Amino acid sequence: MPVYESIQWLLHSQQNKPPLYNLALDEARKKFNDSASIMAGRGEPVAKVVDRIIHLEKNKLNVRCYYPATDTQDETLPAFVFYHGGGFVYGNLETHDVFCRLLSNRSKCVVISVDYRLAPEHKFPKATEDAYQAFLWTHEHAEELGINHTRIAVGGDSAGGNLAAVTAIKALEQGGPSIAYQLLIYPVVDSAKTYPSYKENSDGYFLTALEMEWFHKQYVDETIDPFDPHLSPLHSNHLGNLPPTHIVTALYDPLRDEGEAYAEQISQAGGTVTVKRYDRMVHGFISMTGIVPEAYAAVEELGEELRRVLYEGSVVK
Repeated sequence: MPVYESIQWLLHSQQNKPPLYNLALDEARKKFNDSASIMAGRGEPVAKVVDRIIHLEKNKLNVRCYYPATDTQDETLPAFVFYHGGGFVYGNLETHDVFCRLLSNRSKCVVISVDYRLAPEHKFPKATEDAYQAFLWTHEHAEELGINHTRIAVGGDSAGGNLAAVTAIKALEQGGPSIAYQLLIYPVVDSAKTYPSYKENSDGYFLTALEMEWFHKQYVDETIDPFDPHLSPLHSNHLGNLPPTHIVTALYDPLRDEGEAYAEQISQAGGTVTVKRYDRMVHGFISMTGIVPEAYAAVEELGEELRRVLYEGSVVK
């Protein structure tokens, strides 16, 4: 089953272009951001967008709060703390702005997008620390934000999916606030890159195996244990106690198999988990809503599932 025609066009346009990791870091980030803006398209209006600053002991974080255009009568809304993708090296609040707007409106949730510190300037575990602190801040400031503190979910795409998974694990390890749900979109969950999908989709499908290797080197020092659960959540001992989890994978993605393996591990540990593979998609498809109609429909579907879970308490099927 081939990728969608609109994705084939995108892949063709990427041929013969030098990989971003061959460029200077500032130039690579600019190209990533510019490309993200083109692929995402135009963002739809929401009720309001509020930028906030989280002041931590040694640094500060920018977050962006999206309030849905909704007719709900609830005084407080569920929230979704979102961590963007980009290999721990690229991405910011702007690269995923269109996604956050769409997800907020479809889920009827306040989406809080987190601008965590990036590698290689800030290596592991800095991003995981920022991610967890952003979740704690959301819970602590729920009343001020107009959020129901019992209905806070976490999620992210790719590297952001890793940070969401680690946040859920940290909440269990540290006795933190309960997380209602986690939505992990083609997440990085295992440092071992030995899965068949790494060979099947090593090149030619937007994200390459070589890029993943480069991202890992930027993010992680060689001294770090590759099985550290804050780096590789699949190796955590807390999988059976995780909140209800939905994992999204794409057929033509090097990360496909590890995401599905994570779902299997959670299930075997006694956790509640569902997984959906998008058979004609590639890695990064939630950021392609402006040029891939099927990606737009998929994000709408994810938003509707998030709404069902956080408003009705039912796990996605």
